[in-house]
Amino acid sequence: MEDKSKLTAVILVIITLTVVIVTFVLNNMKDDKKYNEVKIVTNYSNFYTVNSCLYRVITYISSSDKDSLILVLTDDYKKKNNVTVDNVIDIFDKVSDNSTFSSKKMYYENINDNVTKYYVYGTIEENLMYGDSLSKDAYFIVYLDTKSKVFEIEPYNGEVFLNGDANE
Repeated sequence: MEDKSKLTAVILVIITLTVVIVTFVLNNMKDDKKYNEVKIVTNYSNFYTVNSCLYRVITYISSSDKDSLILVLTDDYKKKNNVTVDNVIDIFDKVSDNSTFSSKKMYYENINDNVTKYYVYGTIEENLMYGDSLSKDAYFIVYLDTKSKVFEIEPYNGEVFLNGDANE
């Protein structure tokens, strides 16, 4: 009888451990998926916050503010592309002084609990003489840290928008 009780206890322990391990693994898989899914931005507050960050970047570009541009570029981008204060203005298309940025479409991806990565498609409107304007497409990646209230950017080739890679 004692052997059956011990065997039953061991089997129950093994079953319990198996259930706990499987539950743990499945929960971690859900958390990983939460951080890798790219979705369209529907929250107006987030949309306009990111838009205002890029409006500021366009202002830096148009005024050739190299010091501010180098500060808002991500460290990874600067390292990969050997960007310095001396060449930072060269990585961006030339923009006239009275240009503005307007976001048209935006996707986001949660990187962690504090940082969200935004893929942004927008237009840079250059106001010309006689009320005319010139519009050109622009793509950026914006990293927004909600805890420290800072942002960083990277120029971007627009792959998510041009290839339709996002999970709408």
